[in-house]
Amino acid sequence: MTLEYLGRKWAMLILLELYKGGGRRRFGELRNSLEGITSKVLTTRLKELEEQGLVVRHVDAGSVPVKVEYILTAPGEEVIDIIKDLKAWALRWMIDNLDCKDQDCSSCKL
Repeated sequence: MTLEYLGRKWAMLILLELYKGGGRRRFGELRNSLEGITSKVLTTRLKELEEQGLVVRHVDAGSVPVKVEYILTAPGEEVIDIIKDLKAWALRWMIDNLDCKDQDCSSCKL
């Protein structure tokens, strides 16, 4: 079931953006860093990733305004390793992809 969600448009990119943000980001930060994603799609994908246990939604009700962050869980961090392996595989078979050949995945824009 998790693979079904990871294959959906934007899911892996959302996970990568969380990873690049040190494992946590606010909704607006994610929306601004993912060019072309709508708020509705981002909300839907975050809920799906949360249901699968890859992301947790953390609400800080003590701050004004209320601060909501999305945080990678341990399984979510392990998925990043799988994404890195996919990137390495793609680089091995797509030599002309020089843009990310020497780039660390933490700064990858896929």
